[in-house]
Amino acid sequence: MARSCGIRLGPRRYEIVVLEGNAKSHQIAAFKAGEFDPHAADPLGEAASVLKAATKELGVPREQVGLVIDSGHAAFRRLSMPFSDRTKIEQVIKFEIESQLPQWTIDDVVVDYHVLAESSSSADLLVTAVPKDGLQAALDLCEEAGIEPFEAELETSAMVNAACTAAICNIDDAQLLVHIGDYSTSVVVMDAGEVREMRVIHLGALTHEVLPPAPAEAEEGQEEAPPEAGEGDGEGEGEGGEPAATPPPAPAPVQDPIEASRRVDQAITRIRREIGRTISGARTVNPIEAIYVCGMELPGLVGSTVLDVPVYILDCFEEDSGQPADGFGSLVVAYGAAVRELGGGPMSPHLRREELRYTGTWERIEFPFAVACLLLVTLLGVIFILQRRELGSLDRNGSRFWLKSSNNFVLGDPKKGAPGHLYPAPQDIRDYAAKFADGVPIDPSIEPTDALKWIDGRLRLKIAELKKDLGQDASIEQPQSALVGAFMVLDVLEAKHVEWRPSIRKLKATTMPARGNNPEYVRVVFEDIIFLSDDQVTASQAYEDLRDDVEAQEWYLGMPLRGTGPVPLGIQITGLTIDVNVATFYDALQAEALVTVQ
Repeated sequence: MARSCGIRLGPRRYEIVVLEGNAKSHQIAAFKAGEFDPHAADPLGEAASVLKAATKELGVPREQVGLVIDSGHAAFRRLSMPFSDRTKIEQVIKFEIESQLPQWTIDDVVVDYHVLAESSSSADLLVTAVPKDGLQAALDLCEEAGIEPFEAELETSAMVNAACTAAICNIDDAQLLVHIGDYSTSVVVMDAGEVREMRVIHLGALTHEVLPPAPAEAEEGQEEAPPEAGEGDGEGEGEGGEPAATPPPAPAPVQDPIEASRRVDQAITRIRREIGRTISGARTVNPIEAIYVCGMELPGLVGSTVLDVPVYILDCFEEDSGQPADGFGSLVVAYGAAVRELGGGPMSPHLRREELRYTGTWERIEFPFAVACLLLVTLLGVIFILQRRELGSLDRNGSRFWLKSSNNFVLGDPKKGAPGHLYPAPQDIRDYAAKFADGVPIDPSIEPTDALKWIDGRLRLKIAELKKDLGQDASIEQPQSALVGAFMVLDVLEAKHVEWRPSIRKLKATTMPARGNNPEYVRVVFEDIIFLSDDQVTASQAYEDLRDDVEAQEWYLGMPLRGTGPVPLGIQITGLTIDVNVATFYDALQAEALVTVQ
């Protein structure tokens, strides 16, 4: 029977649920909820020990393990795309969402998305951004505990999968799903069985332990004061709260029970206020008929109403499915992650998209794959040895034939009265040719291939000497050819003209003189070039590929970045400049043709 596990890791608490069965019919095999010690000398080591002991006690499977991290680290944004192709969305989503996340560097976050609505030409996305360091911290903790999560997600998506598995979200109504975490509260707006909005409120069940004493709530009839910074009223909170700048500090025990009770009441009041704001600002087709709450318990929340909307406990467990009689609300998120690993739930987030997601699969095949690679390398080695022997035999026999033909062509055959094409032949070449009879060397230490290279080298030296005598001194440097420089750049475009589809309207190449320590070079300017494509994304990618290919050339000197402008059939670049060193090109040709004189 298939087994899966869902693990939720919060700043202070953890929950683990192990399921047996399939996505439609399953039972809770084991569960556990506990708390980490924030005052331990080594918090990470202590948390890893607690988690390792819990997984061992529950018999957590090695595969199909889902990790749920605190939503307080995340930000949610809505984004519209002019296309619905998943491959294109993956390519551009980070660039499109970067301007909406000013609090982070885009390379420091993992960006995931959920499709809210789509057509053949557009898609509306709910984008999730999570800092990589926060995600990596949770993964490192799992690794220390001997767990390898197959995938990671937020509390919001796990809660949605749990609620949809229990058939709480129907097509003809709307609900609010709420998860009360340690220091944050996750809220999801559901309408007609679909996700509409997600947000995070930076207030949780344990927030009162770390917050300083707050002023009393406004009395009835007085204007309510705005919430403090970090309480869910920050910029962009309409669709997703911003994560706290730093993790919550270790709780300091409150000695005065009256003060402790006041802080709890104040935290509950603020959470209720933020839930009310979410209901007021929700954009749903159906009216919100219920609020379902899970996670840690807040006194007086379940059974009450918020803006006349009743609040219920999110009970997603079937009767006699193995759940505890009391306190099962804290297991909902871990249950949703375990259900997702069995293939259930409408949401499939991928927060581990930028690393090796299929680690478990790779571990199963890496040993057979390594053995197959060793066998393949052995086979290739044997083939190489046999082919090398055949090639050596062909090389020696073929070289002898060409050596005989070369000597006859250069020196001729005096015995038959056939003059050679080189007259008078240099004495050193005639002496060297005397060491061979019909292409067979008299000295066994001489290889025919080496002999051909020696003769070719001597002929090149003689040609160079004659050119020097005629005044064609190779030491006199000629200015770099602008024509050659232009053709060097055009060769790069020609190599991929089918993929890039460039259209050159005007090109100019100029030889730039040496100045100071800067050598002479050729400047090639595309005064007007267009990359044709059905869409601007593909055309922009062609421009980026051109820059990469040019920068990889040995003769490349510089290529300033130019702005692009859209045209009906692609993008247009004006004044695209490429500096090339033609001398490097000539050096490469000379090195290729040069034969070392033996």
